[in-house]
Amino acid sequence: MTSSYYDPRTRDPSISRRPNNRRDDEWITALLARVRVGRISSVWVGDDGEAFPFITPLAFAYRPATHDIVYHTNIAGRLRANTEQSTPAPARTTFEASELGALLPSNDPLELSVQYRSVIAFGTARVLTDKAEARAALTVMSERVFPGLVVGRDTRPISAGDLARTCVYALSITHWSGKENWQPTAAQTDEWPDLPSELTRLNPAQD
Repeated sequence: MTSSYYDPRTRDPSISRRPNNRRDDEWITALLARVRVGRISSVWVGDDGEAFPFITPLAFAYRPATHDIVYHTNIAGRLRANTEQSTPAPARTTFEASELGALLPSNDPLELSVQYRSVIAFGTARVLTDKAEARAALTVMSERVFPGLVVGRDTRPISAGDLARTCVYALSITHWSGKENWQPTAAQTDEWPDLPSELTRLNPAQD
């Protein structure tokens, strides 16, 4: 299989190699409603065409009505520079959010695994320069990340000064995919002795 097979200009990047792990839009929306921290991938391209990829972890909110993901960072920094480099065209961006369960031990090194649920979203990102749009996005994100909190009731309202100190983004989603592998155990091989009991205990993938 040639590398051109994975060219995102000709092949939907959200197509999964293992369709049995693929999940539907409702499942994806539910995971994005639970998970509060995701990762944004952006790229800086030098004048000579050399590309430098970066990943930024951050809090986010998915907005079903506009089918986008909103997030914010400091007023200046790597993510803003990468996002604005494509201006006036929106910047191609990838987003990831996931849940991890237990590490799954096996006596077959290729079957060592982990329980996971993940969403990958592909699209274009832009900085929200309109103050009303940025304020609305920041409000949605704040209230989604901190359930029960209402901006303007439990916090002071978001001021023009606040917006001048942060950078708010919206990632318009063109494609997305959801994958889940939450098996209780990993596959084992009959070609090797069983694991000793102290190695079969399920440990969390994250402490």
